Amino acid sequence: MLHAPNGAIFVIAAFLAMIGILAALPVSLSIPGLTGDSAAWFIFLAWFLLAIGTVVPRSQKAPAQVSESA
Repeated sequence: MLHAPNGAIFVIAAFLAMIGILAALPVSLSIPGLTGDSAAWFIFLAWFLLAIGTVVPRSQKAPAQVSESA
């Protein structure tokens, strides 16, 4: 069963995709290891995180137990 990934995974994937897009553009960024050759890897990693986030089941929290007082 598929479901939407949580917000943290979505934000991380969006950040990685944006870094990949900026690496592909002819803009000079002063980030070590960020070259045009690695742009596809950043975009692929963002897609992979979103894909895993939709497949991995969410943890089921135990329902809160209500104690009845007499």
